[in-house]
Amino acid sequence: MGGKKSMLSFASLKRASFDKKIKAIIGFWPKEASLYKLALRHASAYPFRKKKGERNNERLEFLGDAVIDLIVADILYYRYPSEDEGYLTKLRSKIVSRNNLNRVADELGIPNLVVANLKGNHSESIYGDALEALIGAMYLDHGMTRVERFIVQKIIDPFLSNDDLFETTLNYKSEVIEHFQAQKVSFRFEELDRHGEQHNSTFTMGLYIGNTLVAKGEGSSKKKGEEAASKLYYEKELSNG
Repeated sequence: MGGKKSMLSFASLKRASFDKKIKAIIGFWPKEASLYKLALRHASAYPFRKKKGERNNERLEFLGDAVIDLIVADILYYRYPSEDEGYLTKLRSKIVSRNNLNRVADELGIPNLVVANLKGNHSESIYGDALEALIGAMYLDHGMTRVERFIVQKIIDPFLSNDDLFETTLNYKSEVIEHFQAQKVSFRFEELDRHGEQHNSTFTMGLYIGNTLVAKGEGSSKKKGEEAASKLYYEKELSNG
């Protein structure tokens, strides 16, 4: 009995310590700690898929990404009543860009809590992804009102008050797509190559104008590869106006 009580006490202490770390990040106590633990678990930590239950943060990341987009769009709509759709789209793209979310995750201390099993160099985007997953967990655990408060205080307001970030952070894919649409140019993204293990793949994505490959980029997902290809094309063809 004594040993069992000691184990329970140790488990309780570990739970209390984890809850305290989460509260330091999100500003309130978690009700379902398991959601936040899942949000911090990268796919590489458990490379084998399980038939039942979730073993990594990918689904929470998907949910969090959608929640961030909605809240940022809602806040910008009311804060900038005289601006047009194009301006609001560009501003939202900058706020939710991978670079900005990685920066916010780093400032919040999320890299210290992420559970992963990556060898060698790896993209810092896993921390921005974990931030999105945490926001998905917060939404499920506490609802939209508290999530909105967190996103405004930790993501939107710091960005809008930082002139350097406001001017320089770009979502290159959005910029390139907007340019092509304005010019009525036919374009597409296409996967050129994929290598690495399932949970740690690198994708090479090509950007085509018509049937001509104009840029290619690599990333840990198709989306990130498309962003890298767009960045290359933007800097080569569009950065001077």
